[in-house]
Amino acid sequence: MGNERDFFDQIAGQWDSTRSVDAKKIAELVEMVGLEPGCKVLDAGSGTGVLLPFIKKAVGSAGKITAVDFSANMLAKAEEKYGSLGDISFAVGDIMEFVPEHGVFDAVLCFNFFPHIKDKQRFMTHMRSLLREGGLLVIMHDISRQQVNAIHQDSEVVKNDRLAPGETVSGWLTTAGYQVTQIIDAEDRYFIKAIKS
Repeated sequence: MGNERDFFDQIAGQWDSTRSVDAKKIAELVEMVGLEPGCKVLDAGSGTGVLLPFIKKAVGSAGKITAVDFSANMLAKAEEKYGSLGDISFAVGDIMEFVPEHGVFDAVLCFNFFPHIKDKQRFMTHMRSLLREGGLLVIMHDISRQQVNAIHQDSEVVKNDRLAPGETVSGWLTTAGYQVTQIIDAEDRYFIKAIKS
């Protein structure tokens, strides 16, 4: 994992220029989550914070967001861009070890991050412990699974970080104690929504 952390630390400065942000699509994905004003949200693997303004818009001034990433440089970029939005706390660390200071979350969002998790079953179980009863875990990408895997294929460091078919991930979630309510594994996006049951 040290190699991956170094990799993301090194590319943090250029990260935002390497991928265009499809604001309309990201807004649609966040809308599909169904966040409400005042929600407490964990942005797992926040990176440079692409998702933060969209979450903030959904949860409003009463909402609280925690952004976690193991790359200090990526998260510094996120804080630089979105720290002024208010009520966002930035925590550098391994999501597998993360324990929030203030209670549980209404939702955990995992945007463009899931393939990089080595022990996916353990991740799902750990996220479940951070969610309130009825809370949501959402795994999403603003491009297709095929595109994600093709991009990773070209990098020595992340070439084994694959995104599995929606049905496969849904099975893992069910085993981990979630009820899966939505699976989209399409040509332009990937979206799985699960409830802690």
